[in-house]
Amino acid sequence: MTNQLTTLSTLQQRITAIADRMAPAGDDGVAKALRTLQTGGLALSANIKPKDMNTVYSYALSGLSHDALTTVCKKLVRGEYDIDRKAFIPLPPEMAAMVRAEQRLISDDLSRARASLASMQPEAPVERSPEEQARVKELRLQFLNAHQDLKERNGLAPAVETLDEDKAEYFSRIMSLKDAPIISAEQHAERQKRAAQIASTAKSEVAA
Repeated sequence: MTNQLTTLSTLQQRITAIADRMAPAGDDGVAKALRTLQTGGLALSANIKPKDMNTVYSYALSGLSHDALTTVCKKLVRGEYDIDRKAFIPLPPEMAAMVRAEQRLISDDLSRARASLASMQPEAPVERSPEEQARVKELRLQFLNAHQDLKERNGLAPAVETLDEDKAEYFSRIMSLKDAPIISAEQHAERQKRAAQIASTAKSEVAA
């Protein structure tokens, strides 16, 4: 139990850490990333005016992860991307696509961690009303009787003993009483046996 609690705590901490990596870069984060790229020797495309650089990149990268943007900048400076213009800062749409790809990896990692946590959480017990419990018992009894009938018709089980009218009425009254909160397997089997006998007796009376 202690090991499970430790594992759950570790998973929760991991989920929090991964979720923090999904935080948006914001305008300041984008500006810092562009300065890092320029410091690393990458040039700005001639299609973008230096005075508009922060505005257009902030627009393109709006809402995207700061951690993913940082990863893209590191890979660009190291020349790890297989692109033609390695000496230039990618255009805003290109940069956004790169950041989204890195962000998907973080998102997938977060999904896996959450799935692992969910698989370790105990399922809440199903609460059933007294009416639902009675309905389940009735359906179970109907199934058992039908199953017994099928076995008898196919010669797979001996016929259930029938009761005389007085005994059938007596056991019917007993069966109508409410069960104790907990009953033994033997008591449950006895109830099933009597229920089958009562059902068989009722069929015999109808046939007569």
